Amino acid sequence: MNNKILRSESGFGIVQALAGLVIVTIALSGLFLSSYYAWHSSVSSYHYRVALLKAQQRIEQIKYVNRNNESYTDIDGIVPLNFIIDDADGEAIWGNLSSPSRSTYTDLNVSQYVDYDVISVKVTWRDGPEYYLNDVLNKEKTIILREDYFYRTDEEE
Repeated sequence: MNNKILRSESGFGIVQALAGLVIVTIALSGLFLSSYYAWHSSVSSYHYRVALLKAQQRIEQIKYVNRNNESYTDIDGIVPLNFIIDDADGEAIWGNLSSPSRSTYTDLNVSQYVDYDVISVKVTWRDGPEYYLNDVLNKEKTIILREDYFYRTDEEE
């Protein structure tokens, strides 16, 4: 009986076992890379939300400073700021909130006596330190948030 089992040629050969091992290895490495990319996308989305909230906070600060101004949007006292977006892994992710910029326009489609100031706030950051495949995913990111302030000029009769 034992001789019959030992001489039997049914079962897997070494080629089939190696082919199966290669297929399983490729599938597991694909799962690893896709889970890494999903994790990085999730962290990137979180950093984007934090930067967007910081830019919105700066816009609200400008609105508060200018709540009684009716002819000019003052941004002179607002300075650039570096802030921490995330430090969950022990290494801080820094964001840079630049000084707001102001441009004044007259919209002739509305009226020649109506001007508006466009205030732009810019936030830049990188998602984190260099890891495996992170040099492709870790590009500098930027958000520019804009607010328009309309007001009447003194030239109106």
